[in-house]
Amino acid sequence: MDERELIEILNPFNFWRAKPFTGIIRPEYLSDLTKLTSTRQVVVVTGVRRSGKTTILIQFIHHMIKSKTAEPSQTMYVNFEDPRLPIQNGHDLLDQLITAHRAFVDPQGLRYLILDEVQRLPQWERWVRIQQDKNPDMHIIVSGSSAELLSKELATLLTGRHLDLEVFPLDLSEYLRFHGIDPDDPLADAEKIKSLASEYISASTFPAVVLTPEPDLKKRMVLQIYRDIINHDVARRYEVREIEKLEAVATTFMASVPGPVTLNGTRRALGGRVSLDSIDRFSHYLEEPYLLFFLNTHSFSAGKRERSPRKVYAVDNGLLLTVSHRFSSDRGKLLENAVFLDLRRKGCEIYRLMDKKEVDFLIWDGTEPVGLINVCLDVSDVSTKAREVDGLRRAMGQFGLDRGLIVTLNHSETMSVDEGVIEFLPYRIWALQRMKGTQDKTWF
Repeated sequence: MDERELIEILNPFNFWRAKPFTGIIRPEYLSDLTKLTSTRQVVVVTGVRRSGKTTILIQFIHHMIKSKTAEPSQTMYVNFEDPRLPIQNGHDLLDQLITAHRAFVDPQGLRYLILDEVQRLPQWERWVRIQQDKNPDMHIIVSGSSAELLSKELATLLTGRHLDLEVFPLDLSEYLRFHGIDPDDPLADAEKIKSLASEYISASTFPAVVLTPEPDLKKRMVLQIYRDIINHDVARRYEVREIEKLEAVATTFMASVPGPVTLNGTRRALGGRVSLDSIDRFSHYLEEPYLLFFLNTHSFSAGKRERSPRKVYAVDNGLLLTVSHRFSSDRGKLLENAVFLDLRRKGCEIYRLMDKKEVDFLIWDGTEPVGLINVCLDVSDVSTKAREVDGLRRAMGQFGLDRGLIVTLNHSETMSVDEGVIEFLPYRIWALQRMKGTQDKTWF
């Protein structure tokens, strides 16, 4: 393939002569990318398939152009899932792309280079390191759908020279924006926000799904995303031949969200037809494309942590509802999964706490415990409320904390206890207002 052909393939997705689709702005990711690229380190963007990574990257290029940080000709976006690109050529293709850009777009070269789904390209890691050394003024962003994008080789080659950014499906504030509501507007319709927040808990939050109005089509899209993750991001990547067993393990884990799981328990649930080794291996495979997350039980003993059950969570509540029908009437589990995802988005160090009474989330900052959160959809039942409060009180005493939080659907209350204060907050208030307070830690 000659260089002119390469430019013609890339042209519709770049701002040289075309106007690529930029979609609905997701401002937090744009802000994060601007900060990270300003360090001149390689930025590694990962996240589940169809979470909006590509659109965010194109939005970022557009933002750099609009802010006069770069001219259109100084940017280049390449998606290696394009079947027309000869990815088998590895780093030679990357060299050819750079040469083609200089020849047909801008002889002065690039300032921003984005390589999307780069894990499909052999030997890309060394090329990135060489370019970083040769062209210190060129900002490089690499992106993919697997946590393993940052391979051991890249970690070695770029030790201390890369920064990571994870992209998730829409959080509540983004979900509101996709429905035409600015969550930062003090005059926004409070009842509409309340209604959408309740809807959000039971909805798929993949951007394209949210923008699709037909319910039947939404389900088909979610199911296709699930199948693509299983077949392409797991089975193809790890050369899994027993796909039926892989799917059985995946659906069993998803049916357990947000409950504790063990290898033996999962094997029993599968009728013994999948080995413990396969279940363990598949659990790691399913984590890599961000389909599932496993939360360790807290213990100061490493051995006890390894032996304790882990709680499992999923990347999208719509996936849970589509793949496992048992969630249709249990919105409490969906709310807990939503809270977990918000904490995970913030990069929190989270544990499950199980010491006679359970606390859903114990949050650490460095070497210190800093937050305790329980999740309960409805605390109108006296015994349910007492259980949630007692678990927090015990943990507050154990870790010397004077605050605990219970995230609910709609209930607000501040309760004084001997250990300090326990606050009940509706999910929408916590997610929209409190989660912004990451510096002063007001969000827990």
